[in-house]
Amino acid sequence: MIRLLFLLFGLVLSAAQCEADIDPELVKLDGTWKLYKIGVGYPAPNSPTELIPTETETLEIDAKASTLIRKVNGVVTESTKIEIGNHPKSSPNPRLALVFLESETYSFLSIDEQKGEIALYQKCPLDAELADGSTYFYKKQ
Repeated sequence: MIRLLFLLFGLVLSAAQCEADIDPELVKLDGTWKLYKIGVGYPAPNSPTELIPTETETLEIDAKASTLIRKVNGVVTESTKIEIGNHPKSSPNPRLALVFLESETYSFLSIDEQKGEIALYQKCPLDAELADGSTYFYKKQ
């Protein structure tokens, strides 16, 4: 009986060690997010600095699988593996960014846990830097 308990304990311990560590920043993004406003990067004179989206856009982020599914009006428009890191790597002042691995692009990322919001800057190729893109604001659903 004691042998069986040790065997079971050993199996449970080894199974627990097999699970990969999940990036704590990525865990903050886990869940469904809905786009609620767009900050215009460089608005024309006398034009709005914020826009209300005309379509329904959601991001479904699975931190454990490191995946993102973007849906516009319920239709999948993007499905990709993701990671979080500082970009652009070549910059002397890299910033926190969400990296879209399939398209080899990234968006600067800010997380406001108190408001339940994230902001993603317009996508940009890896190791490039976009100066005046729009910012997309999402609320946790």
